[in-house]
Amino acid sequence: MSNRKSTMVELVDELKKLPKSPAINFMIQEALAGEYHDYKNEKYICGKMESSQRLRRLGYPDLAQRIENGEFDETCDDDDKERLAKELTENMPPEQAEALLNTLGLN
Repeated sequence: MSNRKSTMVELVDELKKLPKSPAINFMIQEALAGEYHDYKNEKYICGKMESSQRLRRLGYPDLAQRIENGEFDETCDDDDKERLAKELTENMPPEQAEALLNTLGLN
């Protein structure tokens, strides 16, 4: 059993504990949409870095540090695996995609 917390659930709970502001409300909406998730993020190169940097700028280094320390590192679900496999096969030469899919256990 994993003790990992989700950015879409537990991070949202932590954000809701902070003083309300437009910036925190924006972060809550982004977290709910999966933008800080390890696999569901589509907006940022690295959603975790985006969330921790925003929190530091807003004056919440303790929560940022928890994110950086991996407290909210998710595992991928079947939908994430399917999306990753599709992206790899569409964007890599077939031999490389096949090798990577095998390495990642997605084949």
